[in-house]
Amino acid sequence: MANQWISTKDIETIRIGCELVMPQVFNPGEGETRPLDPDAIVYTTAQKVADLLDIGPQEAVLMSANAEANAVLITGSDYRAIGFSDKDTILIYSDADPMGLERVITGITTSTGGVKLSFSSAINPGLYETTDNGYVQNQASFSNGRTRGLTKAKVETIIKRMQDKIDNETHNAWRPYLVSAEYINFDTYKPYRRRYYTDYVGTTPLLFRNVQQVLRLELWQGDDYREIGAAEARIHIPDSVQGLSGSIVMSPGNGSSAKLTIGTGTNQWRSAFDKVTTAQNLADLINKENRVNKTALNFLLDQTNAASTFTLEGNSSAVALHNEFYASANADYGTGILKVTSMRGTKGGETCSLVSTVPGVSISQTSSSKTVFSSLNNTTITVTSTGNNNGSVTSFQSLIAGTGYTGSANGVVTSGGSGSGLTVNTTVNSGSITGIVVASPGASYTVGDVITISGGTSTFTVSNVSSGGFVDAGVVSDGTRVFSYTGKTSTTFTGCVAVIGALDDVTGSLIQHQPSIDLQGGSSSGDKGRLRDWWIDNEMGIIYFNNSYPFFEWNAIKASYIYGERYLEQAIEDACTKLVAIDLLMSDDRSVLIPEGSQNVDLASKIQLYRADVDKTMARYKEVVLFG
Repeated sequence: MANQWISTKDIETIRIGCELVMPQVFNPGEGETRPLDPDAIVYTTAQKVADLLDIGPQEAVLMSANAEANAVLITGSDYRAIGFSDKDTILIYSDADPMGLERVITGITTSTGGVKLSFSSAINPGLYETTDNGYVQNQASFSNGRTRGLTKAKVETIIKRMQDKIDNETHNAWRPYLVSAEYINFDTYKPYRRRYYTDYVGTTPLLFRNVQQVLRLELWQGDDYREIGAAEARIHIPDSVQGLSGSIVMSPGNGSSAKLTIGTGTNQWRSAFDKVTTAQNLADLINKENRVNKTALNFLLDQTNAASTFTLEGNSSAVALHNEFYASANADYGTGILKVTSMRGTKGGETCSLVSTVPGVSISQTSSSKTVFSSLNNTTITVTSTGNNNGSVTSFQSLIAGTGYTGSANGVVTSGGSGSGLTVNTTVNSGSITGIVVASPGASYTVGDVITISGGTSTFTVSNVSSGGFVDAGVVSDGTRVFSYTGKTSTTFTGCVAVIGALDDVTGSLIQHQPSIDLQGGSSSGDKGRLRDWWIDNEMGIIYFNNSYPFFEWNAIKASYIYGERYLEQAIEDACTKLVAIDLLMSDDRSVLIPEGSQNVDLASKIQLYRADVDKTMARYKEVVLFG
């Protein structure tokens, strides 16, 4: 059979071909491969298209009132006719300042003097008064004026379409693309563990290269997937969801929180049908799915103050839930089950935390830390232990009453087991212990240790120990109330803020779930690295496995990742700009847009020249895969 050149995008089309012709369903399970932000304008701008077509700025309009230090005013009719938007650059000039100056619009409001265009950098308002013929000119060639046919919004719609066209033709992308679930095989070098020139046991080539970030890397183990790419948690929705109420609270590890509450709003998740639909609706909220109109849930340092968001350096947008977590529902994990993973690489996500106050909802695949509330002092909550010492006792079972005790006591020492330092508060009736509470959790204990309480013959068995304790900053729940904290000591949570309920009402047993990653040998030894569990050649999109690998079965690896070139090449920008220009000139009689004279190239020839230039550029960027 002769060799054939088949593009990676064609392969993807073949793989999901049945999905391409299927109607949209409410419960799709795994999402499709798509741009991470489909609405982002990346490859060019409306202004660059206008510059290519030599389209000048908007007409200048007279001010409707004297300028202010940080604003100018125009009439409503001029605002509607010309069009002004946030971040547009305006030129302000007058007879007193004919050269003028430029400012960027930061806000548009209605005032008694007309429409106010505000900006941050102050001007001298005395130079721009109506008596001096003050003018305002929008420097954008395309605007969203109500009376103009070709608006900026229309041009940007064409840009989005051409971005998709370029990606489809080149089988590559210069913007981030999300691959939600890619099933691939494991190429192993068995029966020999390693061959010459290799320090790995096998590889997996991904469908796309230029991988920016691996979100998930799941290895099939015969009955379930083992996650080695990110810290995960699984949320189990109960069989009966009618009448459920409450919230799931998540924290990225800095003490802020996002509250996911059951309800009918676009910032809530619905539990009105069945567990499958409910699980998908919750996943849609976490992912901020536009197809079901879910809105972003910002992380707040104080849930009573919507402005208490936080931002990352170089970005003015608040960090939201979908920036830190990724969810999928009803896929390979079972119906009514969500898999939630941190967007932070490998072990980085183990600093996150989550809790639930929804009856019947359980959380698995996590590390759980437990403690007991002691007291509240302002914003500091004192507990028995925050689990700073590994192996501290968090729960017990199989209490044997024993005999020989003289009365109830606090801080009774214990003996036995593999650790030390465990003390308990006892309740004694007729010489026998009827109840105990952990006073000091000790350290280095293991599950199954049999502990003897001093002073008699009573024993109990350790059922759970801390494996690292509570995260340094996160969320904690007593089952009904939830609070966040920004710091901790061995026995206190500091900087506490109520998320659900009031701090004064927090009591009893406290719990926290931390997403965990299933690396070989545990988190203390396994990791991403050349000689660790796995590593990746980002440019080629090849994953190399060393200590962790799946069963030798078809489609044994499931990967989620983001790919795309990190740098937008000028040639791609030029090609996209010309494609948009061609579409504008071909879609209607746009000859009025183009300054045309005896010295100019006619429109038909200009379109042909643009198209030939685009074809020449695109040919150099098309990626193919060769199969023999």
